[in-house]
This record gives sequence, structure tokens and C-alpha cells, in this order.
Amino acid sequence: MSDIDNVVRAIDPAPNAPDQGHGARQLREAIMATPVRPRRMTRRLTWRTGSMGLAVAAAVAAAVAATMAVLGRSVPAPPPSPPATPDGASLSGVSLLLVAAAKAEAAPEGAYWHLKELYTRRGPWPFSRNGIIYRLETSSISERWVDTDGRGWIGYRQLAARPLDLEAWRRDGSPTEWAIGKDGGVYTTSPGKGTLIRLKRKQKLHWSAMPLTLQQVQALPADPEALKKRAAEAILSDQDFVGSVADGLPPTLADLLYQLPASPQVRSAAYQALATLPTVRVEGPTTDPLGRPGLAVTFPIQNGRSARTRLIIDLETSKVLAVDVIGMPAKNGDGAGVVLESGWTGIKPSPPAAE
Repeated sequence: MSDIDNVVRAIDPAPNAPDQGHGARQLREAIMATPVRPRRMTRRLTWRTGSMGLAVAAAVAAAVAATMAVLGRSVPAPPPSPPATPDGASLSGVSLLLVAAAKAEAAPEGAYWHLKELYTRRGPWPFSRNGIIYRLETSSISERWVDTDGRGWIGYRQLAARPLDLEAWRRDGSPTEWAIGKDGGVYTTSPGKGTLIRLKRKQKLHWSAMPLTLQQVQALPADPEALKKRAAEAILSDQDFVGSVADGLPPTLADLLYQLPASPQVRSAAYQALATLPTVRVEGPTTDPLGRPGLAVTFPIQNGRSARTRLIIDLETSKVLAVDVIGMPAKNGDGAGVVLESGWTGIKPSPPAAE
């Protein structure tokens, strides 16, 4: 039975069941009208420059070209319209999360679980070489692999830094590197060398503070309510956790969407569980820093505070495209994490390329 069948049965459990209402009929029709895409063994996301977002996209372009000459910015395509039912009505936020659950793809075959992320940071601290102050935008690529035997690898590459105020940077003498604190590191306008470290011991995958084997992750319950109970256990296993389980449930469930090698059924259950949480909001269509269209879903970092974690989800595949924090004070700077790849692959671990 497919994930679509499971969601449809949840809305209309039996052929002769009483009418579940107009909203349920709309969602059922929308799900069943969605074409099923053929499965692919692997999926590689390419770097796109033509439709990138504003400041973060310019930093990615600079990193990719490894030169400060790439400083132009382009306006991203307008966000897509919300998915609609056959009669033209837009689906609700909860319904959209259920659509994402229905679209959860079957895991492709491969020897390694692979997560590749691009981090971009615009810090609040000033930089200067000759007394003219400005801020930098810095980026890095981080990769993780775990094979079916539990062996792990970590890859990392620092990408090119970019001054946010070009006029001030030129008046400062157009420096190409800046010291990072007292540790002796530097940011430069050229990408660093990619590194790959093979971890010596078999790796446990941490769900919140709970260490799990690959087999234990894949054996997590595929029922949304049972999954929430297991998520609460994972949260409470952290002796340093401050706050409530309710605060911890959204990010803990979200980890199953892209951080951990959960089964397609568990990923679907995680989406359905998120749809039941009162603090989770579907904000609407948007684009990620690479210009890819998706749906913004947010939840508070801690209840009662304005800052919220935002996921951008591709409704075509149910995959997470990006993760960032919104609503933070300007003095803290800002940043975003872009998920370039998340899933099983047959490609062996290697140092991250500058791309």
C-alpha cells in the first residue's frame, strides 16, 4: 500500500463510509490527481545561479566561481501559488503537510546514507584590515556519510568569503583574507581545501540526545501518535534539555525529514505528526536561497519567543530544501542552511568540491 493510499484511507477510510466533509473530499481529489513520478536511484542537486535569491545567492555564486568578480545579483522567480484542489480552492496548512506526507518518496538503493548541506552566515561582527569596517558573508559545505555497517565519514570545505559592503571593502584596500579571532584561522576570497575524515568507530545516529543504530532509526514507528511518543522519549533522554516536550517535538520530528535515514513510512508519519502540533504553522509558498520553489513551515525555537525555525519543503518530493531561523534580533546576524542532498547513494565518500 502506497503513502498516498494511507493518507486517502485516513480521510475516507471505507468505500461506504459517511461523507467526511468538503475539505476531506478536496484533499482526497487533490492527492489522487497528483501524478506519481518515477523513482530514481540517486538524485543530485545542481548549483543554480540564474534564479538564486538575493544576498545568500550572491555569496553562493561567489563561492562557486571562487572569485570576487562574481558579485552580481538576480531577482528570484516569484514564489509558486499554493497547491489547489480540482475545483480551484487552496488547501489548508494541515492539508499541505498531509500532501507532503503522501509524497514521501521510497528510499532509493545505495550503500551510503549521505547528507550534504551548504551553510551561509552573515555575522554581526565587523572586519577590517586598514580601519574601514564592514561585514562578511561566509559559506561552507558539510557532508556526512554512514554506510549500512555503521561506518562514518565527515567532509568539509570552507568556501569563499564575500564582503557585504563593496564600497567599504575597496576603501579598506580590497583585502583577500581576514583573521578569525585568536585561533589563527582566516576567511579568504578563495575556497579552502576540501577534507574527508573517516571516523574510527561505528557511528551512532543521534535523534535529539538519543543514540540509535541505523537499524533502530529505520525501525521507528510509522504511526504518527506512536512516533510522537518516541520523539518525547528522545527529548527527555537529554539531561541538559531545558523547556517543555512540546517545545522539543517539532525540531525532533523535523530531524526525521532529512537529518536521519528514516524509512519512507516514518518520514510520512513525521509529516502527519507535525500537522497535529498547534505551534507548527504553514506560512505559504516561498523559494530557498538557491531559488528552488517550496513551502515554508515554521515552529518556535522556544514557546513564547518570537524566533522560529523555518523549513522549506519541496511538495513534489517531500524533501527539505533549506532550514533557517527567522525573527532573531538584527544584532545576531543571520544565516541559512541549504540541503543539497539527503538520501541513499552509491557514490563513495570524497572531499567536498568547491563546485
